[in-house]
Amino acid sequence: MLDRIAEFFIFGLVPFAVGVLAVPELSGAAEKTLTGEVTYRERIALPPNAVLSVELADVSLADAPATVIVARRFVPAGQVPIRFEIGFDSKAILPGRTYALQARITVDGRLLFTTDTRHEVDPLDDKLKTVVLKMAAS
Repeated sequence: MLDRIAEFFIFGLVPFAVGVLAVPELSGAAEKTLTGEVTYRERIALPPNAVLSVELADVSLADAPATVIVARRFVPAGQVPIRFEIGFDSKAILPGRTYALQARITVDGRLLFTTDTRHEVDPLDDKLKTVVLKMAAS
């Protein structure tokens, strides 16, 4: 009988306890996804090594730099419009604040296109956001 109890603990309860302890803690963060697309007006094809960077930033304070909530980089699979999805913690979005999307396309570290106007967004709504970029001066 003692052998069966020992067997239960060794092969049943111990693996269960290890499995429970190995599972990462569930966070209270409410993950939200911001979806959108980036485009530009020029009729220029992007080179295959182009990189799109998109940032969601708190731009509430006029006399201070924007606080970046989340930033992501994408390698476009094709031409514009380039779709993107950015996951972020919805608790980082505070009521009464102003948020904007900022984007740029670079090639080998050289700026090709960038935002030149503020693209204000409500990060918590599920609407598709469109960001129009302007060609950077060479």
